[in-house]
Amino acid sequence: MKTALKILLVVAMLAPAAVSAQSVAEGNMSKQTVEKYSRISKELLANQDKSVPELMIIAAKQMLGTDYVAGSLEQIPEKLKVSLVETDCILFVESCLAMALNAKRGLDNPDSLCATVQKLRYRNGKVDGYSSRLHYTSEWIRQGAARGIFREITDVLSGDNLSGQRFSFMSTHTGSYKQLKENPAEIARIVEMEKNLNKFTDYFVIPKADVRKMEHLLKDGDILGFNSTVEGLDIAHVALVYHKENGEVGFIHASQADGKVVIDEKSIHDYVNARKSNDGIRIVRVNR
Repeated sequence: MKTALKILLVVAMLAPAAVSAQSVAEGNMSKQTVEKYSRISKELLANQDKSVPELMIIAAKQMLGTDYVAGSLEQIPEKLKVSLVETDCILFVESCLAMALNAKRGLDNPDSLCATVQKLRYRNGKVDGYSSRLHYTSEWIRQGAARGIFREITDVLSGDNLSGQRFSFMSTHTGSYKQLKENPAEIARIVEMEKNLNKFTDYFVIPKADVRKMEHLLKDGDILGFNSTVEGLDIAHVALVYHKENGEVGFIHASQADGKVVIDEKSIHDYVNARKSNDGIRIVRVNR
């Protein structure tokens, strides 16, 4: 009787945890995303011996054609959402990185993907309101670098110091964010976050005029940031470096213009030089 009672107690203690773990994916991923992740993870695990950047490119190719959808995370209250069936530029890169990191660890279940994305997307990995999300790509980079996932190498590639880089766009455009409208407490948290980012002076950019001559130094799976000329903003668009079959150094990204994930027709230097809103690029190299 005592043995049977102990078994029942153990089962009772484990059951809530099992339900809780299952509900993570059920509450934050659609059935279509779970199914798509199952397909992609099989491909990644079959190539588990490859480096994380190589796995990111495999994942990116599996994501080709995925619909571009802006603002898909915007919900009140703030909640983790993981989607592989709709994406924007940063979510695309983040998803490819998360899937690759999981594959290197031999993980392929939806809950593990949710956990990895949450650690990448939120400050200290905790969902604590709208301002806990890493809205500026520069902070996203800083946190990932601090965790040893990647390192920014813009300065190594002869980038110019962005001594005038300041972060203020969100706090000066609060009307553009429904989560900040009539929400002084959340605005205050955003202002504090921007002040913290403004304390750093180690922001660099490779000017658009110099991009062509250093493209050969880029590797597949490097995270590519297109630096913005908009006051108070840092990076306007992100993508993954990819050497095309013709040898051109291009990139894979979630393109708003094309409405989906594509291998862009342009090279990196052609793309950045065609846009007045970009003054150069930043490069983050994922650890292998």
